[in-house]
Amino acid sequence: MKHIIWDFNGTMLCDAQLGVDCDNHVFDTLGLPRITLEDYRAHMTMPVRDFYTALGVDLNVYKYETISRIWLDMFNEHAVSVGLVPGTLEAVRRLKELGFTQSILSASYEKSLLEQCSALGLSPYMHVIGGLGDESAQKKTDIGRRQLEQLGLQGGDCVLVGDMVADSELADALGTHCVLVPWGHNSEERLRKTGRRVARSFEELEALLLQL
Repeated sequence: MKHIIWDFNGTMLCDAQLGVDCDNHVFDTLGLPRITLEDYRAHMTMPVRDFYTALGVDLNVYKYETISRIWLDMFNEHAVSVGLVPGTLEAVRRLKELGFTQSILSASYEKSLLEQCSALGLSPYMHVIGGLGDESAQKKTDIGRRQLEQLGLQGGDCVLVGDMVADSELADALGTHCVLVPWGHNSEERLRKTGRRVARSFEELEALLLQL
């Protein structure tokens, strides 16, 4: 294993609470009940429309496209200001020194993703930064396969580091190793049910990566 594929939102970007704030902004706008961070981590999934269904939002009444537009406008306005999870940039630098190559694979709109990674100082350390060509928040597996081709790597050469059950499923689809972190968009309880290794700090993550 020689290459780390980082998920971005929740894993590197410290945006779990921002996600909740954006959802509550949507729900306030539409007259729906608010949620807590615990609610969010208990239900957040991909594709995102399934998250709203799990919360009881009737997407026949409240159109997903409307929800998505309100959410994204607020999120993109504040994404850079929430910053990285503390220790992210130090971990990225340290892993580079240890000889790992690195990339970012995200279900975010690629234009916004590139701007955010540049502003937060991640871009110089990444061989590839891949996101969606539109704002559909789907097809992350296709982006991952394209990224592996760009890098000239097989799945078994890589470990995917993410913060959601969906990242474990993505790793299965790409044939990569996987380590999950519990400070993002899914609860630690949900992550541990996948059977994957869970690193509770960047130091623990580094130790696990060196064992693979």
